[in-house]
Amino acid sequence: MHDEILTRARWLLRELHLSPAEANTRLLDYFPNLEREERTRYLREAAAVPLESPS
Repeated sequence: MHDEILTRARWLLRELHLSPAEANTRLLDYFPNLEREERTRYLREAAAVPLESPS
């Protein structure tokens, strides 16, 4: 589940170019049981992971 949430958070931030506040709200749509602090933590973690560089 952790990887799924992190992947979704990364997608919201990088592919949809949502602000962290907007992404936090949208994560709630996908994972309604997550508390705000948990969503914020996942978004922070997603933003900190560097983009994968092509090989």
